[in-house]
Amino acid sequence: MDIERTKQFYRELKQSDLCGCAYCRNYVKEAAKAYPAVTAYLQTLGVDIAKPFETMPLELDEDGRMPYIGPQYLVFGAEAGFATATVKDANDVEVRLAQSHPDDDIQEPHFVIEIFPIFLPWTVEETKAKQ
Repeated sequence: MDIERTKQFYRELKQSDLCGCAYCRNYVKEAAKAYPAVTAYLQTLGVDIAKPFETMPLELDEDGRMPYIGPQYLVFGAEAGFATATVKDANDVEVRLAQSHPDDDIQEPHFVIEIFPIFLPWTVEETKAKQ
């Protein structure tokens, strides 16, 4: 893993580069607050929890929380040194290699990780994507 290159990528990634749909904006707004231990763990990999590559939301659950089934993040370098981990936080969250993910068009060595499961309060007013 190239943690310094991963940190650089997230430092240079602008908010405008992220998806602007309501589901993603809700994730960006709430993830770090709801999951401080996961946030801290991802930082050890160079990853910024508030800049997901993909969020994968479902529908609001009976408690009014939005489940995300595997938010994904890019990590630079080789997978060597990465190991699946379970982080104890609001609930147990598994950090693992993503088995599938959207194309990313990145030409340098990298891999995609995902965190699972994530449940966030719904605090974004609108439910449609920003136009």
